[in-house]
Amino acid sequence: MLVKQAVLLVICRQLPGGLQLAMAVNICYFYLKFFPRVVQMKKAKWIIIAVLATLSLGLGCKKGVDTASDPIKKQAESHYTKARRLFLSCDPDKYTEAIKEYQLALNLWDEYPEALAGLAEAVSMWRGFSISEQEFGEAYQYAQRALRLNPDLAAGYRAMADLTRHRGDSERSLRLADMALRIEPKNAENLYVKGSTLLFLNSEQAYKVLLEAKAQNPELAKIYFNLGSAAQKIGRYDDAIKYVETYQQMVPSDIAAYSSIAVNKLGKREKENSVEAKKQLLGEAETLFKLAVAKSDLERKPWQAPWLLLAYKSLARLSIDKNDYAGAIDYLKKAEEINPQDVELQYLFGITYKQMGNRTAAKQRFQKALSIDPKNEEIKKELKTL
Repeated sequence: MLVKQAVLLVICRQLPGGLQLAMAVNICYFYLKFFPRVVQMKKAKWIIIAVLATLSLGLGCKKGVDTASDPIKKQAESHYTKARRLFLSCDPDKYTEAIKEYQLALNLWDEYPEALAGLAEAVSMWRGFSISEQEFGEAYQYAQRALRLNPDLAAGYRAMADLTRHRGDSERSLRLADMALRIEPKNAENLYVKGSTLLFLNSEQAYKVLLEAKAQNPELAKIYFNLGSAAQKIGRYDDAIKYVETYQQMVPSDIAAYSSIAVNKLGKREKENSVEAKKQLLGEAETLFKLAVAKSDLERKPWQAPWLLLAYKSLARLSIDKNDYAGAIDYLKKAEEINPQDVELQYLFGITYKQMGNRTAAKQRFQKALSIDPKNEEIKKELKTL
């Protein structure tokens, strides 16, 4: 009988997690029900210990943390290392490659905590603020699995923080980022996520945290981009331009840099007293927005959408200022192909049609803008004038 149970334990060890648990429980139940006296015997105690060992070591998928062979683990680690290198390039064009490498690692070793957390974080950075509910849910589950396997994995908390940041839950994101920092307080990536979250809560504090992240790892390109965003929010436009230009040198393929620098030049223009300086900054900003449009490839790179949308809306505003209403409408129609539910876009349509004397079209656009943002007082004022 003992031999049979030992064989069952060996078989149990090869099964997926759910079947392992079921068989282990059945072995314990068998002894307790049919041989209650045997439980007192020395041999029976060792059987129970063996069952508990099966439960603690054998649960999970058949290629789990403890069951994956060393050669398979090495192959998985090779893919993980490649994925990390691609991810840390901070180049949006390489995030999809990083995701594929993380998935290859998990195909070999499906309970690889670092790869699970890395996959979640790569999805978050790739999709950004355009991440869907389904993408968010799947990526968040990857991070949760990573933490179940290793509760002290800072990358797991960091991934969840970044995901919730991109879903607009800043308070929750900040709590998760702090949990990652409690484990790895000097980690530049943890500091980056915290600083990026603070951009929506406290710009001054965000700037300080991102400066600390830069001090910890000056080679991490994405820090410079968000440092530029923080500097812009506190009115330090020269610093903002310098940081984003540094990012652009490190990641030249990202059109976001063109739009971001252009926005900062427009902000700096508002502070200038010189008419000539204002004119120069305006021209530089317009050129940069047009470069963002020219270098975009939305069909192949959908993650460019927010920055291309910003470029089109900004170019429309500049066209309105020059009384080039036909040009403004052209830019706005291109922007509408990206996101027709953007309230600023519909508002700009209304302003442009109003200036053109088309009150009917203007009213329709203002009404659509108000349906998107019913509490917007500026839109309500415009509607009253029609």
